[in-house]
Amino acid sequence: TNDLVDIAMCRALANQYSTSERHVLVAVDNTYLGPLWQHPLKHGADIVLYSATKYIGGHSDVIAGACLGSAELIGRVKTLRTFLGNMIAPHTGWLLLRSLETLKLRMEKQAENAQILAQRLAQHPMVAKVLYLGLLTPADGEAYRIYRRQCTSPGAMVSFEVRGGEAEAFAFLNHLKVIKLAVSLGSTESLAQHPATMTHAGIAPEEKTAFGISDALVRLSVGVENIEDLWWDVQQALEKAQERCHTCQETAATTS
Repeated sequence: TNDLVDIAMCRALANQYSTSERHVLVAVDNTYLGPLWQHPLKHGADIVLYSATKYIGGHSDVIAGACLGSAELIGRVKTLRTFLGNMIAPHTGWLLLRSLETLKLRMEKQAENAQILAQRLAQHPMVAKVLYLGLLTPADGEAYRIYRRQCTSPGAMVSFEVRGGEAEAFAFLNHLKVIKLAVSLGSTESLAQHPATMTHAGIAPEEKTAFGISDALVRLSVGVENIEDLWWDVQQALEKAQERCHTCQETAATTS
């Protein structure tokens, strides 16, 4: 549900519009790819933001954020933080330090599981389309080139469209047993959500269409569970969606 952004191009645009009196900053929210899979500062970003609640925390038990940048910029951020008073509690800081010990292990396992799930979903007759960085090929043009240049891994976020529409997507989500229904991401447990009615519910229909967010779209944040447990869960939920499907049963049967 998030387009690839060419950070180097953003840096070039920022430089173009910068003047001797005003330096245009490039800020990147790197939450989706976490500290492991993309390093925006190396590609020209001035500030990198994280929801530390996600991959950094990794256990769905903290609410926190992080900001990276030069000493000068972070000094300004610290001053603003002091005025606003939005500092994490000591216990939250301790939980984040605990999580950093397993960050690499967790994220590598999540990416491994996501790659397998994406490949299997792409072959399933009830899946119309899979969106995952790990499935990009040179035929995808600029998107593939940006991914190869910027990312060290395809990550653990997988989106796909269920054949049929909203009713079939809901049937899939309602019958999941291992994967939990939630809008967060990056935790050890796998999560699923329906962007059109959850994270992007407040967006106008025409904007959803422009963003590629259809009623059939499901987003998965893949966790560290046994991959066969996850695939069993996805398969049985897709079977329930197929039972609900009236318009695509013939298509699913002919492509299986």
